[in-house]
Order: sequence, then C-alpha cells, then structure tokens
Amino acid sequence: MDWHDLAYFVCLVEQQTLTACAEQLDVQHSTVSRRIARLEQVLSLTLFERLGKRYILTQEGKLLYAQAAEVQKEIITFKRMAIDQNAMQGSVVISAPPVLANEVLIAKLSAFRKRYPDIVLHLRGDVHFSDLHRKEADIALRLSRPTQEDLLIRAISHVKYGFFAHKDYIECTPAKQWQLIEFHANARLLHWSQNLIQQHHYPIIFSSNDLYVTYSSVYQQLGIAILPYFLAANNPDLLPINPINRVVITEHEIAPDKNPTNQDKNTIPLSQSQPLYVVMHPDVRRSARVSAVAEWLGEVFGR
Repeated sequence: MDWHDLAYFVCLVEQQTLTACAEQLDVQHSTVSRRIARLEQVLSLTLFERLGKRYILTQEGKLLYAQAAEVQKEIITFKRMAIDQNAMQGSVVISAPPVLANEVLIAKLSAFRKRYPDIVLHLRGDVHFSDLHRKEADIALRLSRPTQEDLLIRAISHVKYGFFAHKDYIECTPAKQWQLIEFHANARLLHWSQNLIQQHHYPIIFSSNDLYVTYSSVYQQLGIAILPYFLAANNPDLLPINPINRVVITEHEIAPDKNPTNQDKNTIPLSQSQPLYVVMHPDVRRSARVSAVAEWLGEVFGR
C-alpha cells in the first residue's frame, strides 16, 4: 500500500468532493479519484458512497478514518523530524564580550559538540555590538539591553560584580592607602566606582576600558577594582572586599542589588548584578540550529 494514498483518503473525508480535495492537495481531481480507487482495491473495501458530487464514508470507511488520520499525523511528524534533523547542521555565529567567551563559553564547548555534533559554532569575542541586521552574527550576548525594538531580546541570567583586591595588596598596603583601578567601559559600573571615589575619597591609580586589563592590574597588586565574580572567583589570590570599611568580606555578607534605581543615592552596595541578554534578529529565529544554540546559552548561564 502507498502511504500517500492515506493523505488522499483523509482529505476527501474532510473536503467531501473530488474538486475541493484536489484544490486542497493542488492536484487534478482525476488524481484523487484514481488514488481512492486504488486504496479501496488494495484494502478490498468500499470506503465511500457517491451521492452526486459528495463522497460519504461507508461504515467500513468510518472505522478506518480515525486510524488513517492518526497515521497521517505520524507521517507529518516524521517528515518534520527529518527536516529538523537536517536543519541541525551548519554554522551558528555567536557574538559575545571576550570575557564571557573566554571564561564561560570555551569551557562548555566540548559538551556542546557532544550534544550537537553537526553544528559548528563561530565564537566572536566582540567588544562592540555586532550588527545583527547585517548578519554579522546569528546570536549576540549583551550586558546592556539593545535599543533596537525589532530585535528579539531575552534576559537569560544576571552577572554579579563586586570590588576585589589581591590578598598581598591587602596585607601589604594600609587600608587608608588603598587606590582604585577604574573600569570605564560600562556606564553603570563606572557610576558605581565614581560614587565610591566621591564619598570615600579613593584616588584613581589606573583606568582602563578593557576588563581583562583591569583584572590583570588587580592581580599585579596595583589597587582595588570592580570585577565580575565569575572571573575573579577563578583566582584564589583575589578576595572580595568592602571598599567602604576597607576589609575582606565573606560571600554571605553580600546581597546583590538587581534594581539600583530603588537605592538611596548615598548608599554604595557591596555588589551589583546586571542582566545578561541573548539577542537575535527575528529572521534567524526560524532556524532550528540557531534556536537550539540560543536555548543552550540559556542553560549555560543558568536559566
């Protein structure tokens, strides 16, 4: 039996006339008639009674229709799965801040390859915003929300920041002589450090717009700086500090503020969290492999 004949059978049941069914399937009505006749011959059953132009199910046809409809659904599902499997091949370009690319995503690539062996990731460590409209990337990870309203934007996690210093810097430098390394590539973090400077008279010893440079300068014991926890935690020599009381703090003392707009302007938090966004152009959302990578990113960053 030709399984395609079931599609003609189900369609004719639903449309009731050869003409309507032919239009639905985009074939000639004679093709529908021939397919139904062949199916009846193979099954040795009369499936329809002809009442003028209408085709009405016989009792035998009624018994088979529900099963035929289910088989048809299974065939459609099977075809979709085959298409999806084929679609899970090819490349996906991810644009991400270098620190996220190096410190988080690289460590997860081996597991990704085992899960999606036919998807090749192209990971771009971009400090600037890749133009998704010009297809510079399929997916972008961003620490600030894009302003383009036509992009698909979803917060998948929060990145926690705090003040850190090298343990030898803390031991060898009197607290009153601590100096600040300023990271000025992020407006919100810059505002945070400037409040500290103004309210607690911290001198600036060094300034950079590169997070890795800022991290290295803390490691070289130049001073204290704002760093993401996921980066500083990789180095046991870097300790979280309270820059106001100028002491080392423990993890349980920190309550990240995810909504600093509700804060007293004169209050300086010990830590802050910023949303991490996954951003796509609507055109690429239809791609099975891009959607799979986007979901994987959500899992990597904890949501």
